[in-house]
Amino acid sequence: MATTIAVVTDLIFSTKITGTGKALGKPVLVARTLERLREHLATGGGQTTVIVDLNVAGIDPMAAIRQAKAAGAKVVAFLSHVQAELAAGAREAGADEVIARSGFSARLPEILRGLGDEKHQT
Repeated sequence: MATTIAVVTDLIFSTKITGTGKALGKPVLVARTLERLREHLATGGGQTTVIVDLNVAGIDPMAAIRQAKAAGAKVVAFLSHVQAELAAGAREAGADEVIARSGFSARLPEILRGLGDEKHQT
């Protein structure tokens, strides 16, 4: 079974992600710390996708990306605006996709279903 983990501290956005997952029958685990991400990665089964908010508060998003990639997960990162330097850093850390927040919102059901592995990057 596929596992999806969201590294998000924004309550409204985490609710949007988990609510969409619930509606699709694709539960999403939320990690608000790197330790919690590590725990979720250790207990996840099958293919794992980690969604990382690059504007997350209190967590180094690049460390989260590297941790997820080290565990063999696919990483989809999103950011508030077109922040070229931040997007480049996420790609350098190993993110498979880097998407503007608006594009991420539009593609969220597709991402949670594990569809559309083509690169829609900003």
